[in-house]
Amino acid sequence: MIRYAIIAAFAAVAASSAAYAEEDEVCTKAPKEQWLTIGQIESKLKERGFAVKEVEFDDACAEAKVTDKDGKAREVRLDPTTTNEVKRDG
Repeated sequence: MIRYAIIAAFAAVAASSAAYAEEDEVCTKAPKEQWLTIGQIESKLKERGFAVKEVEFDDACAEAKVTDKDGKAREVRLDPTTTNEVKRDG
């Protein structure tokens, strides 16, 4: 019984560590001097058909709140040097 409890505890820690790592993922290692500006990121997102509500920098990522072509609200994490999507929510 104790053995199963220990295994369950390790599994829970591993799962929470994975979730934490996902939130803190690094989008780029490039220096900030190489990052696009918020205006440039907004323009690139609009070229892709997104309506842009907000763009901000968080750690080594650009985060954008957008609405896609189908009218669905989304939040995307982007590499601030290329605007390649790292993660999309929604």
